[in-house]
Amino acid sequence: MNLYTVIFEFMGGTYCSQNYSANEEKALLNALKENIENKELIDFKEDLLNEFNFWVEEIGVSPLDGLVNIWYFSFSYEDESYHCHIIKTVNL
Repeated sequence: MNLYTVIFEFMGGTYCSQNYSANEEKALLNALKENIENKELIDFKEDLLNEFNFWVEEIGVSPLDGLVNIWYFSFSYEDESYHCHIIKTVNL
């Protein structure tokens, strides 16, 4: 397990969290699951979380060219864009 920092942007806001996960994709999904009850993230309904999960499994996250331990993931849902950066913060 490694410590990951996840930064995600949607609807004009930027949200950050950290969690220990087995890989960058699980770190992204864990961050969303941990924050789904946060009142500022009320728009992360279960169906949106399921959609995130589907697209992460379907296309995966992309490493940023020329950088190490930083990935990017984005998609659109109901006319909104969602952008996520995943950074391996501590290598254990």
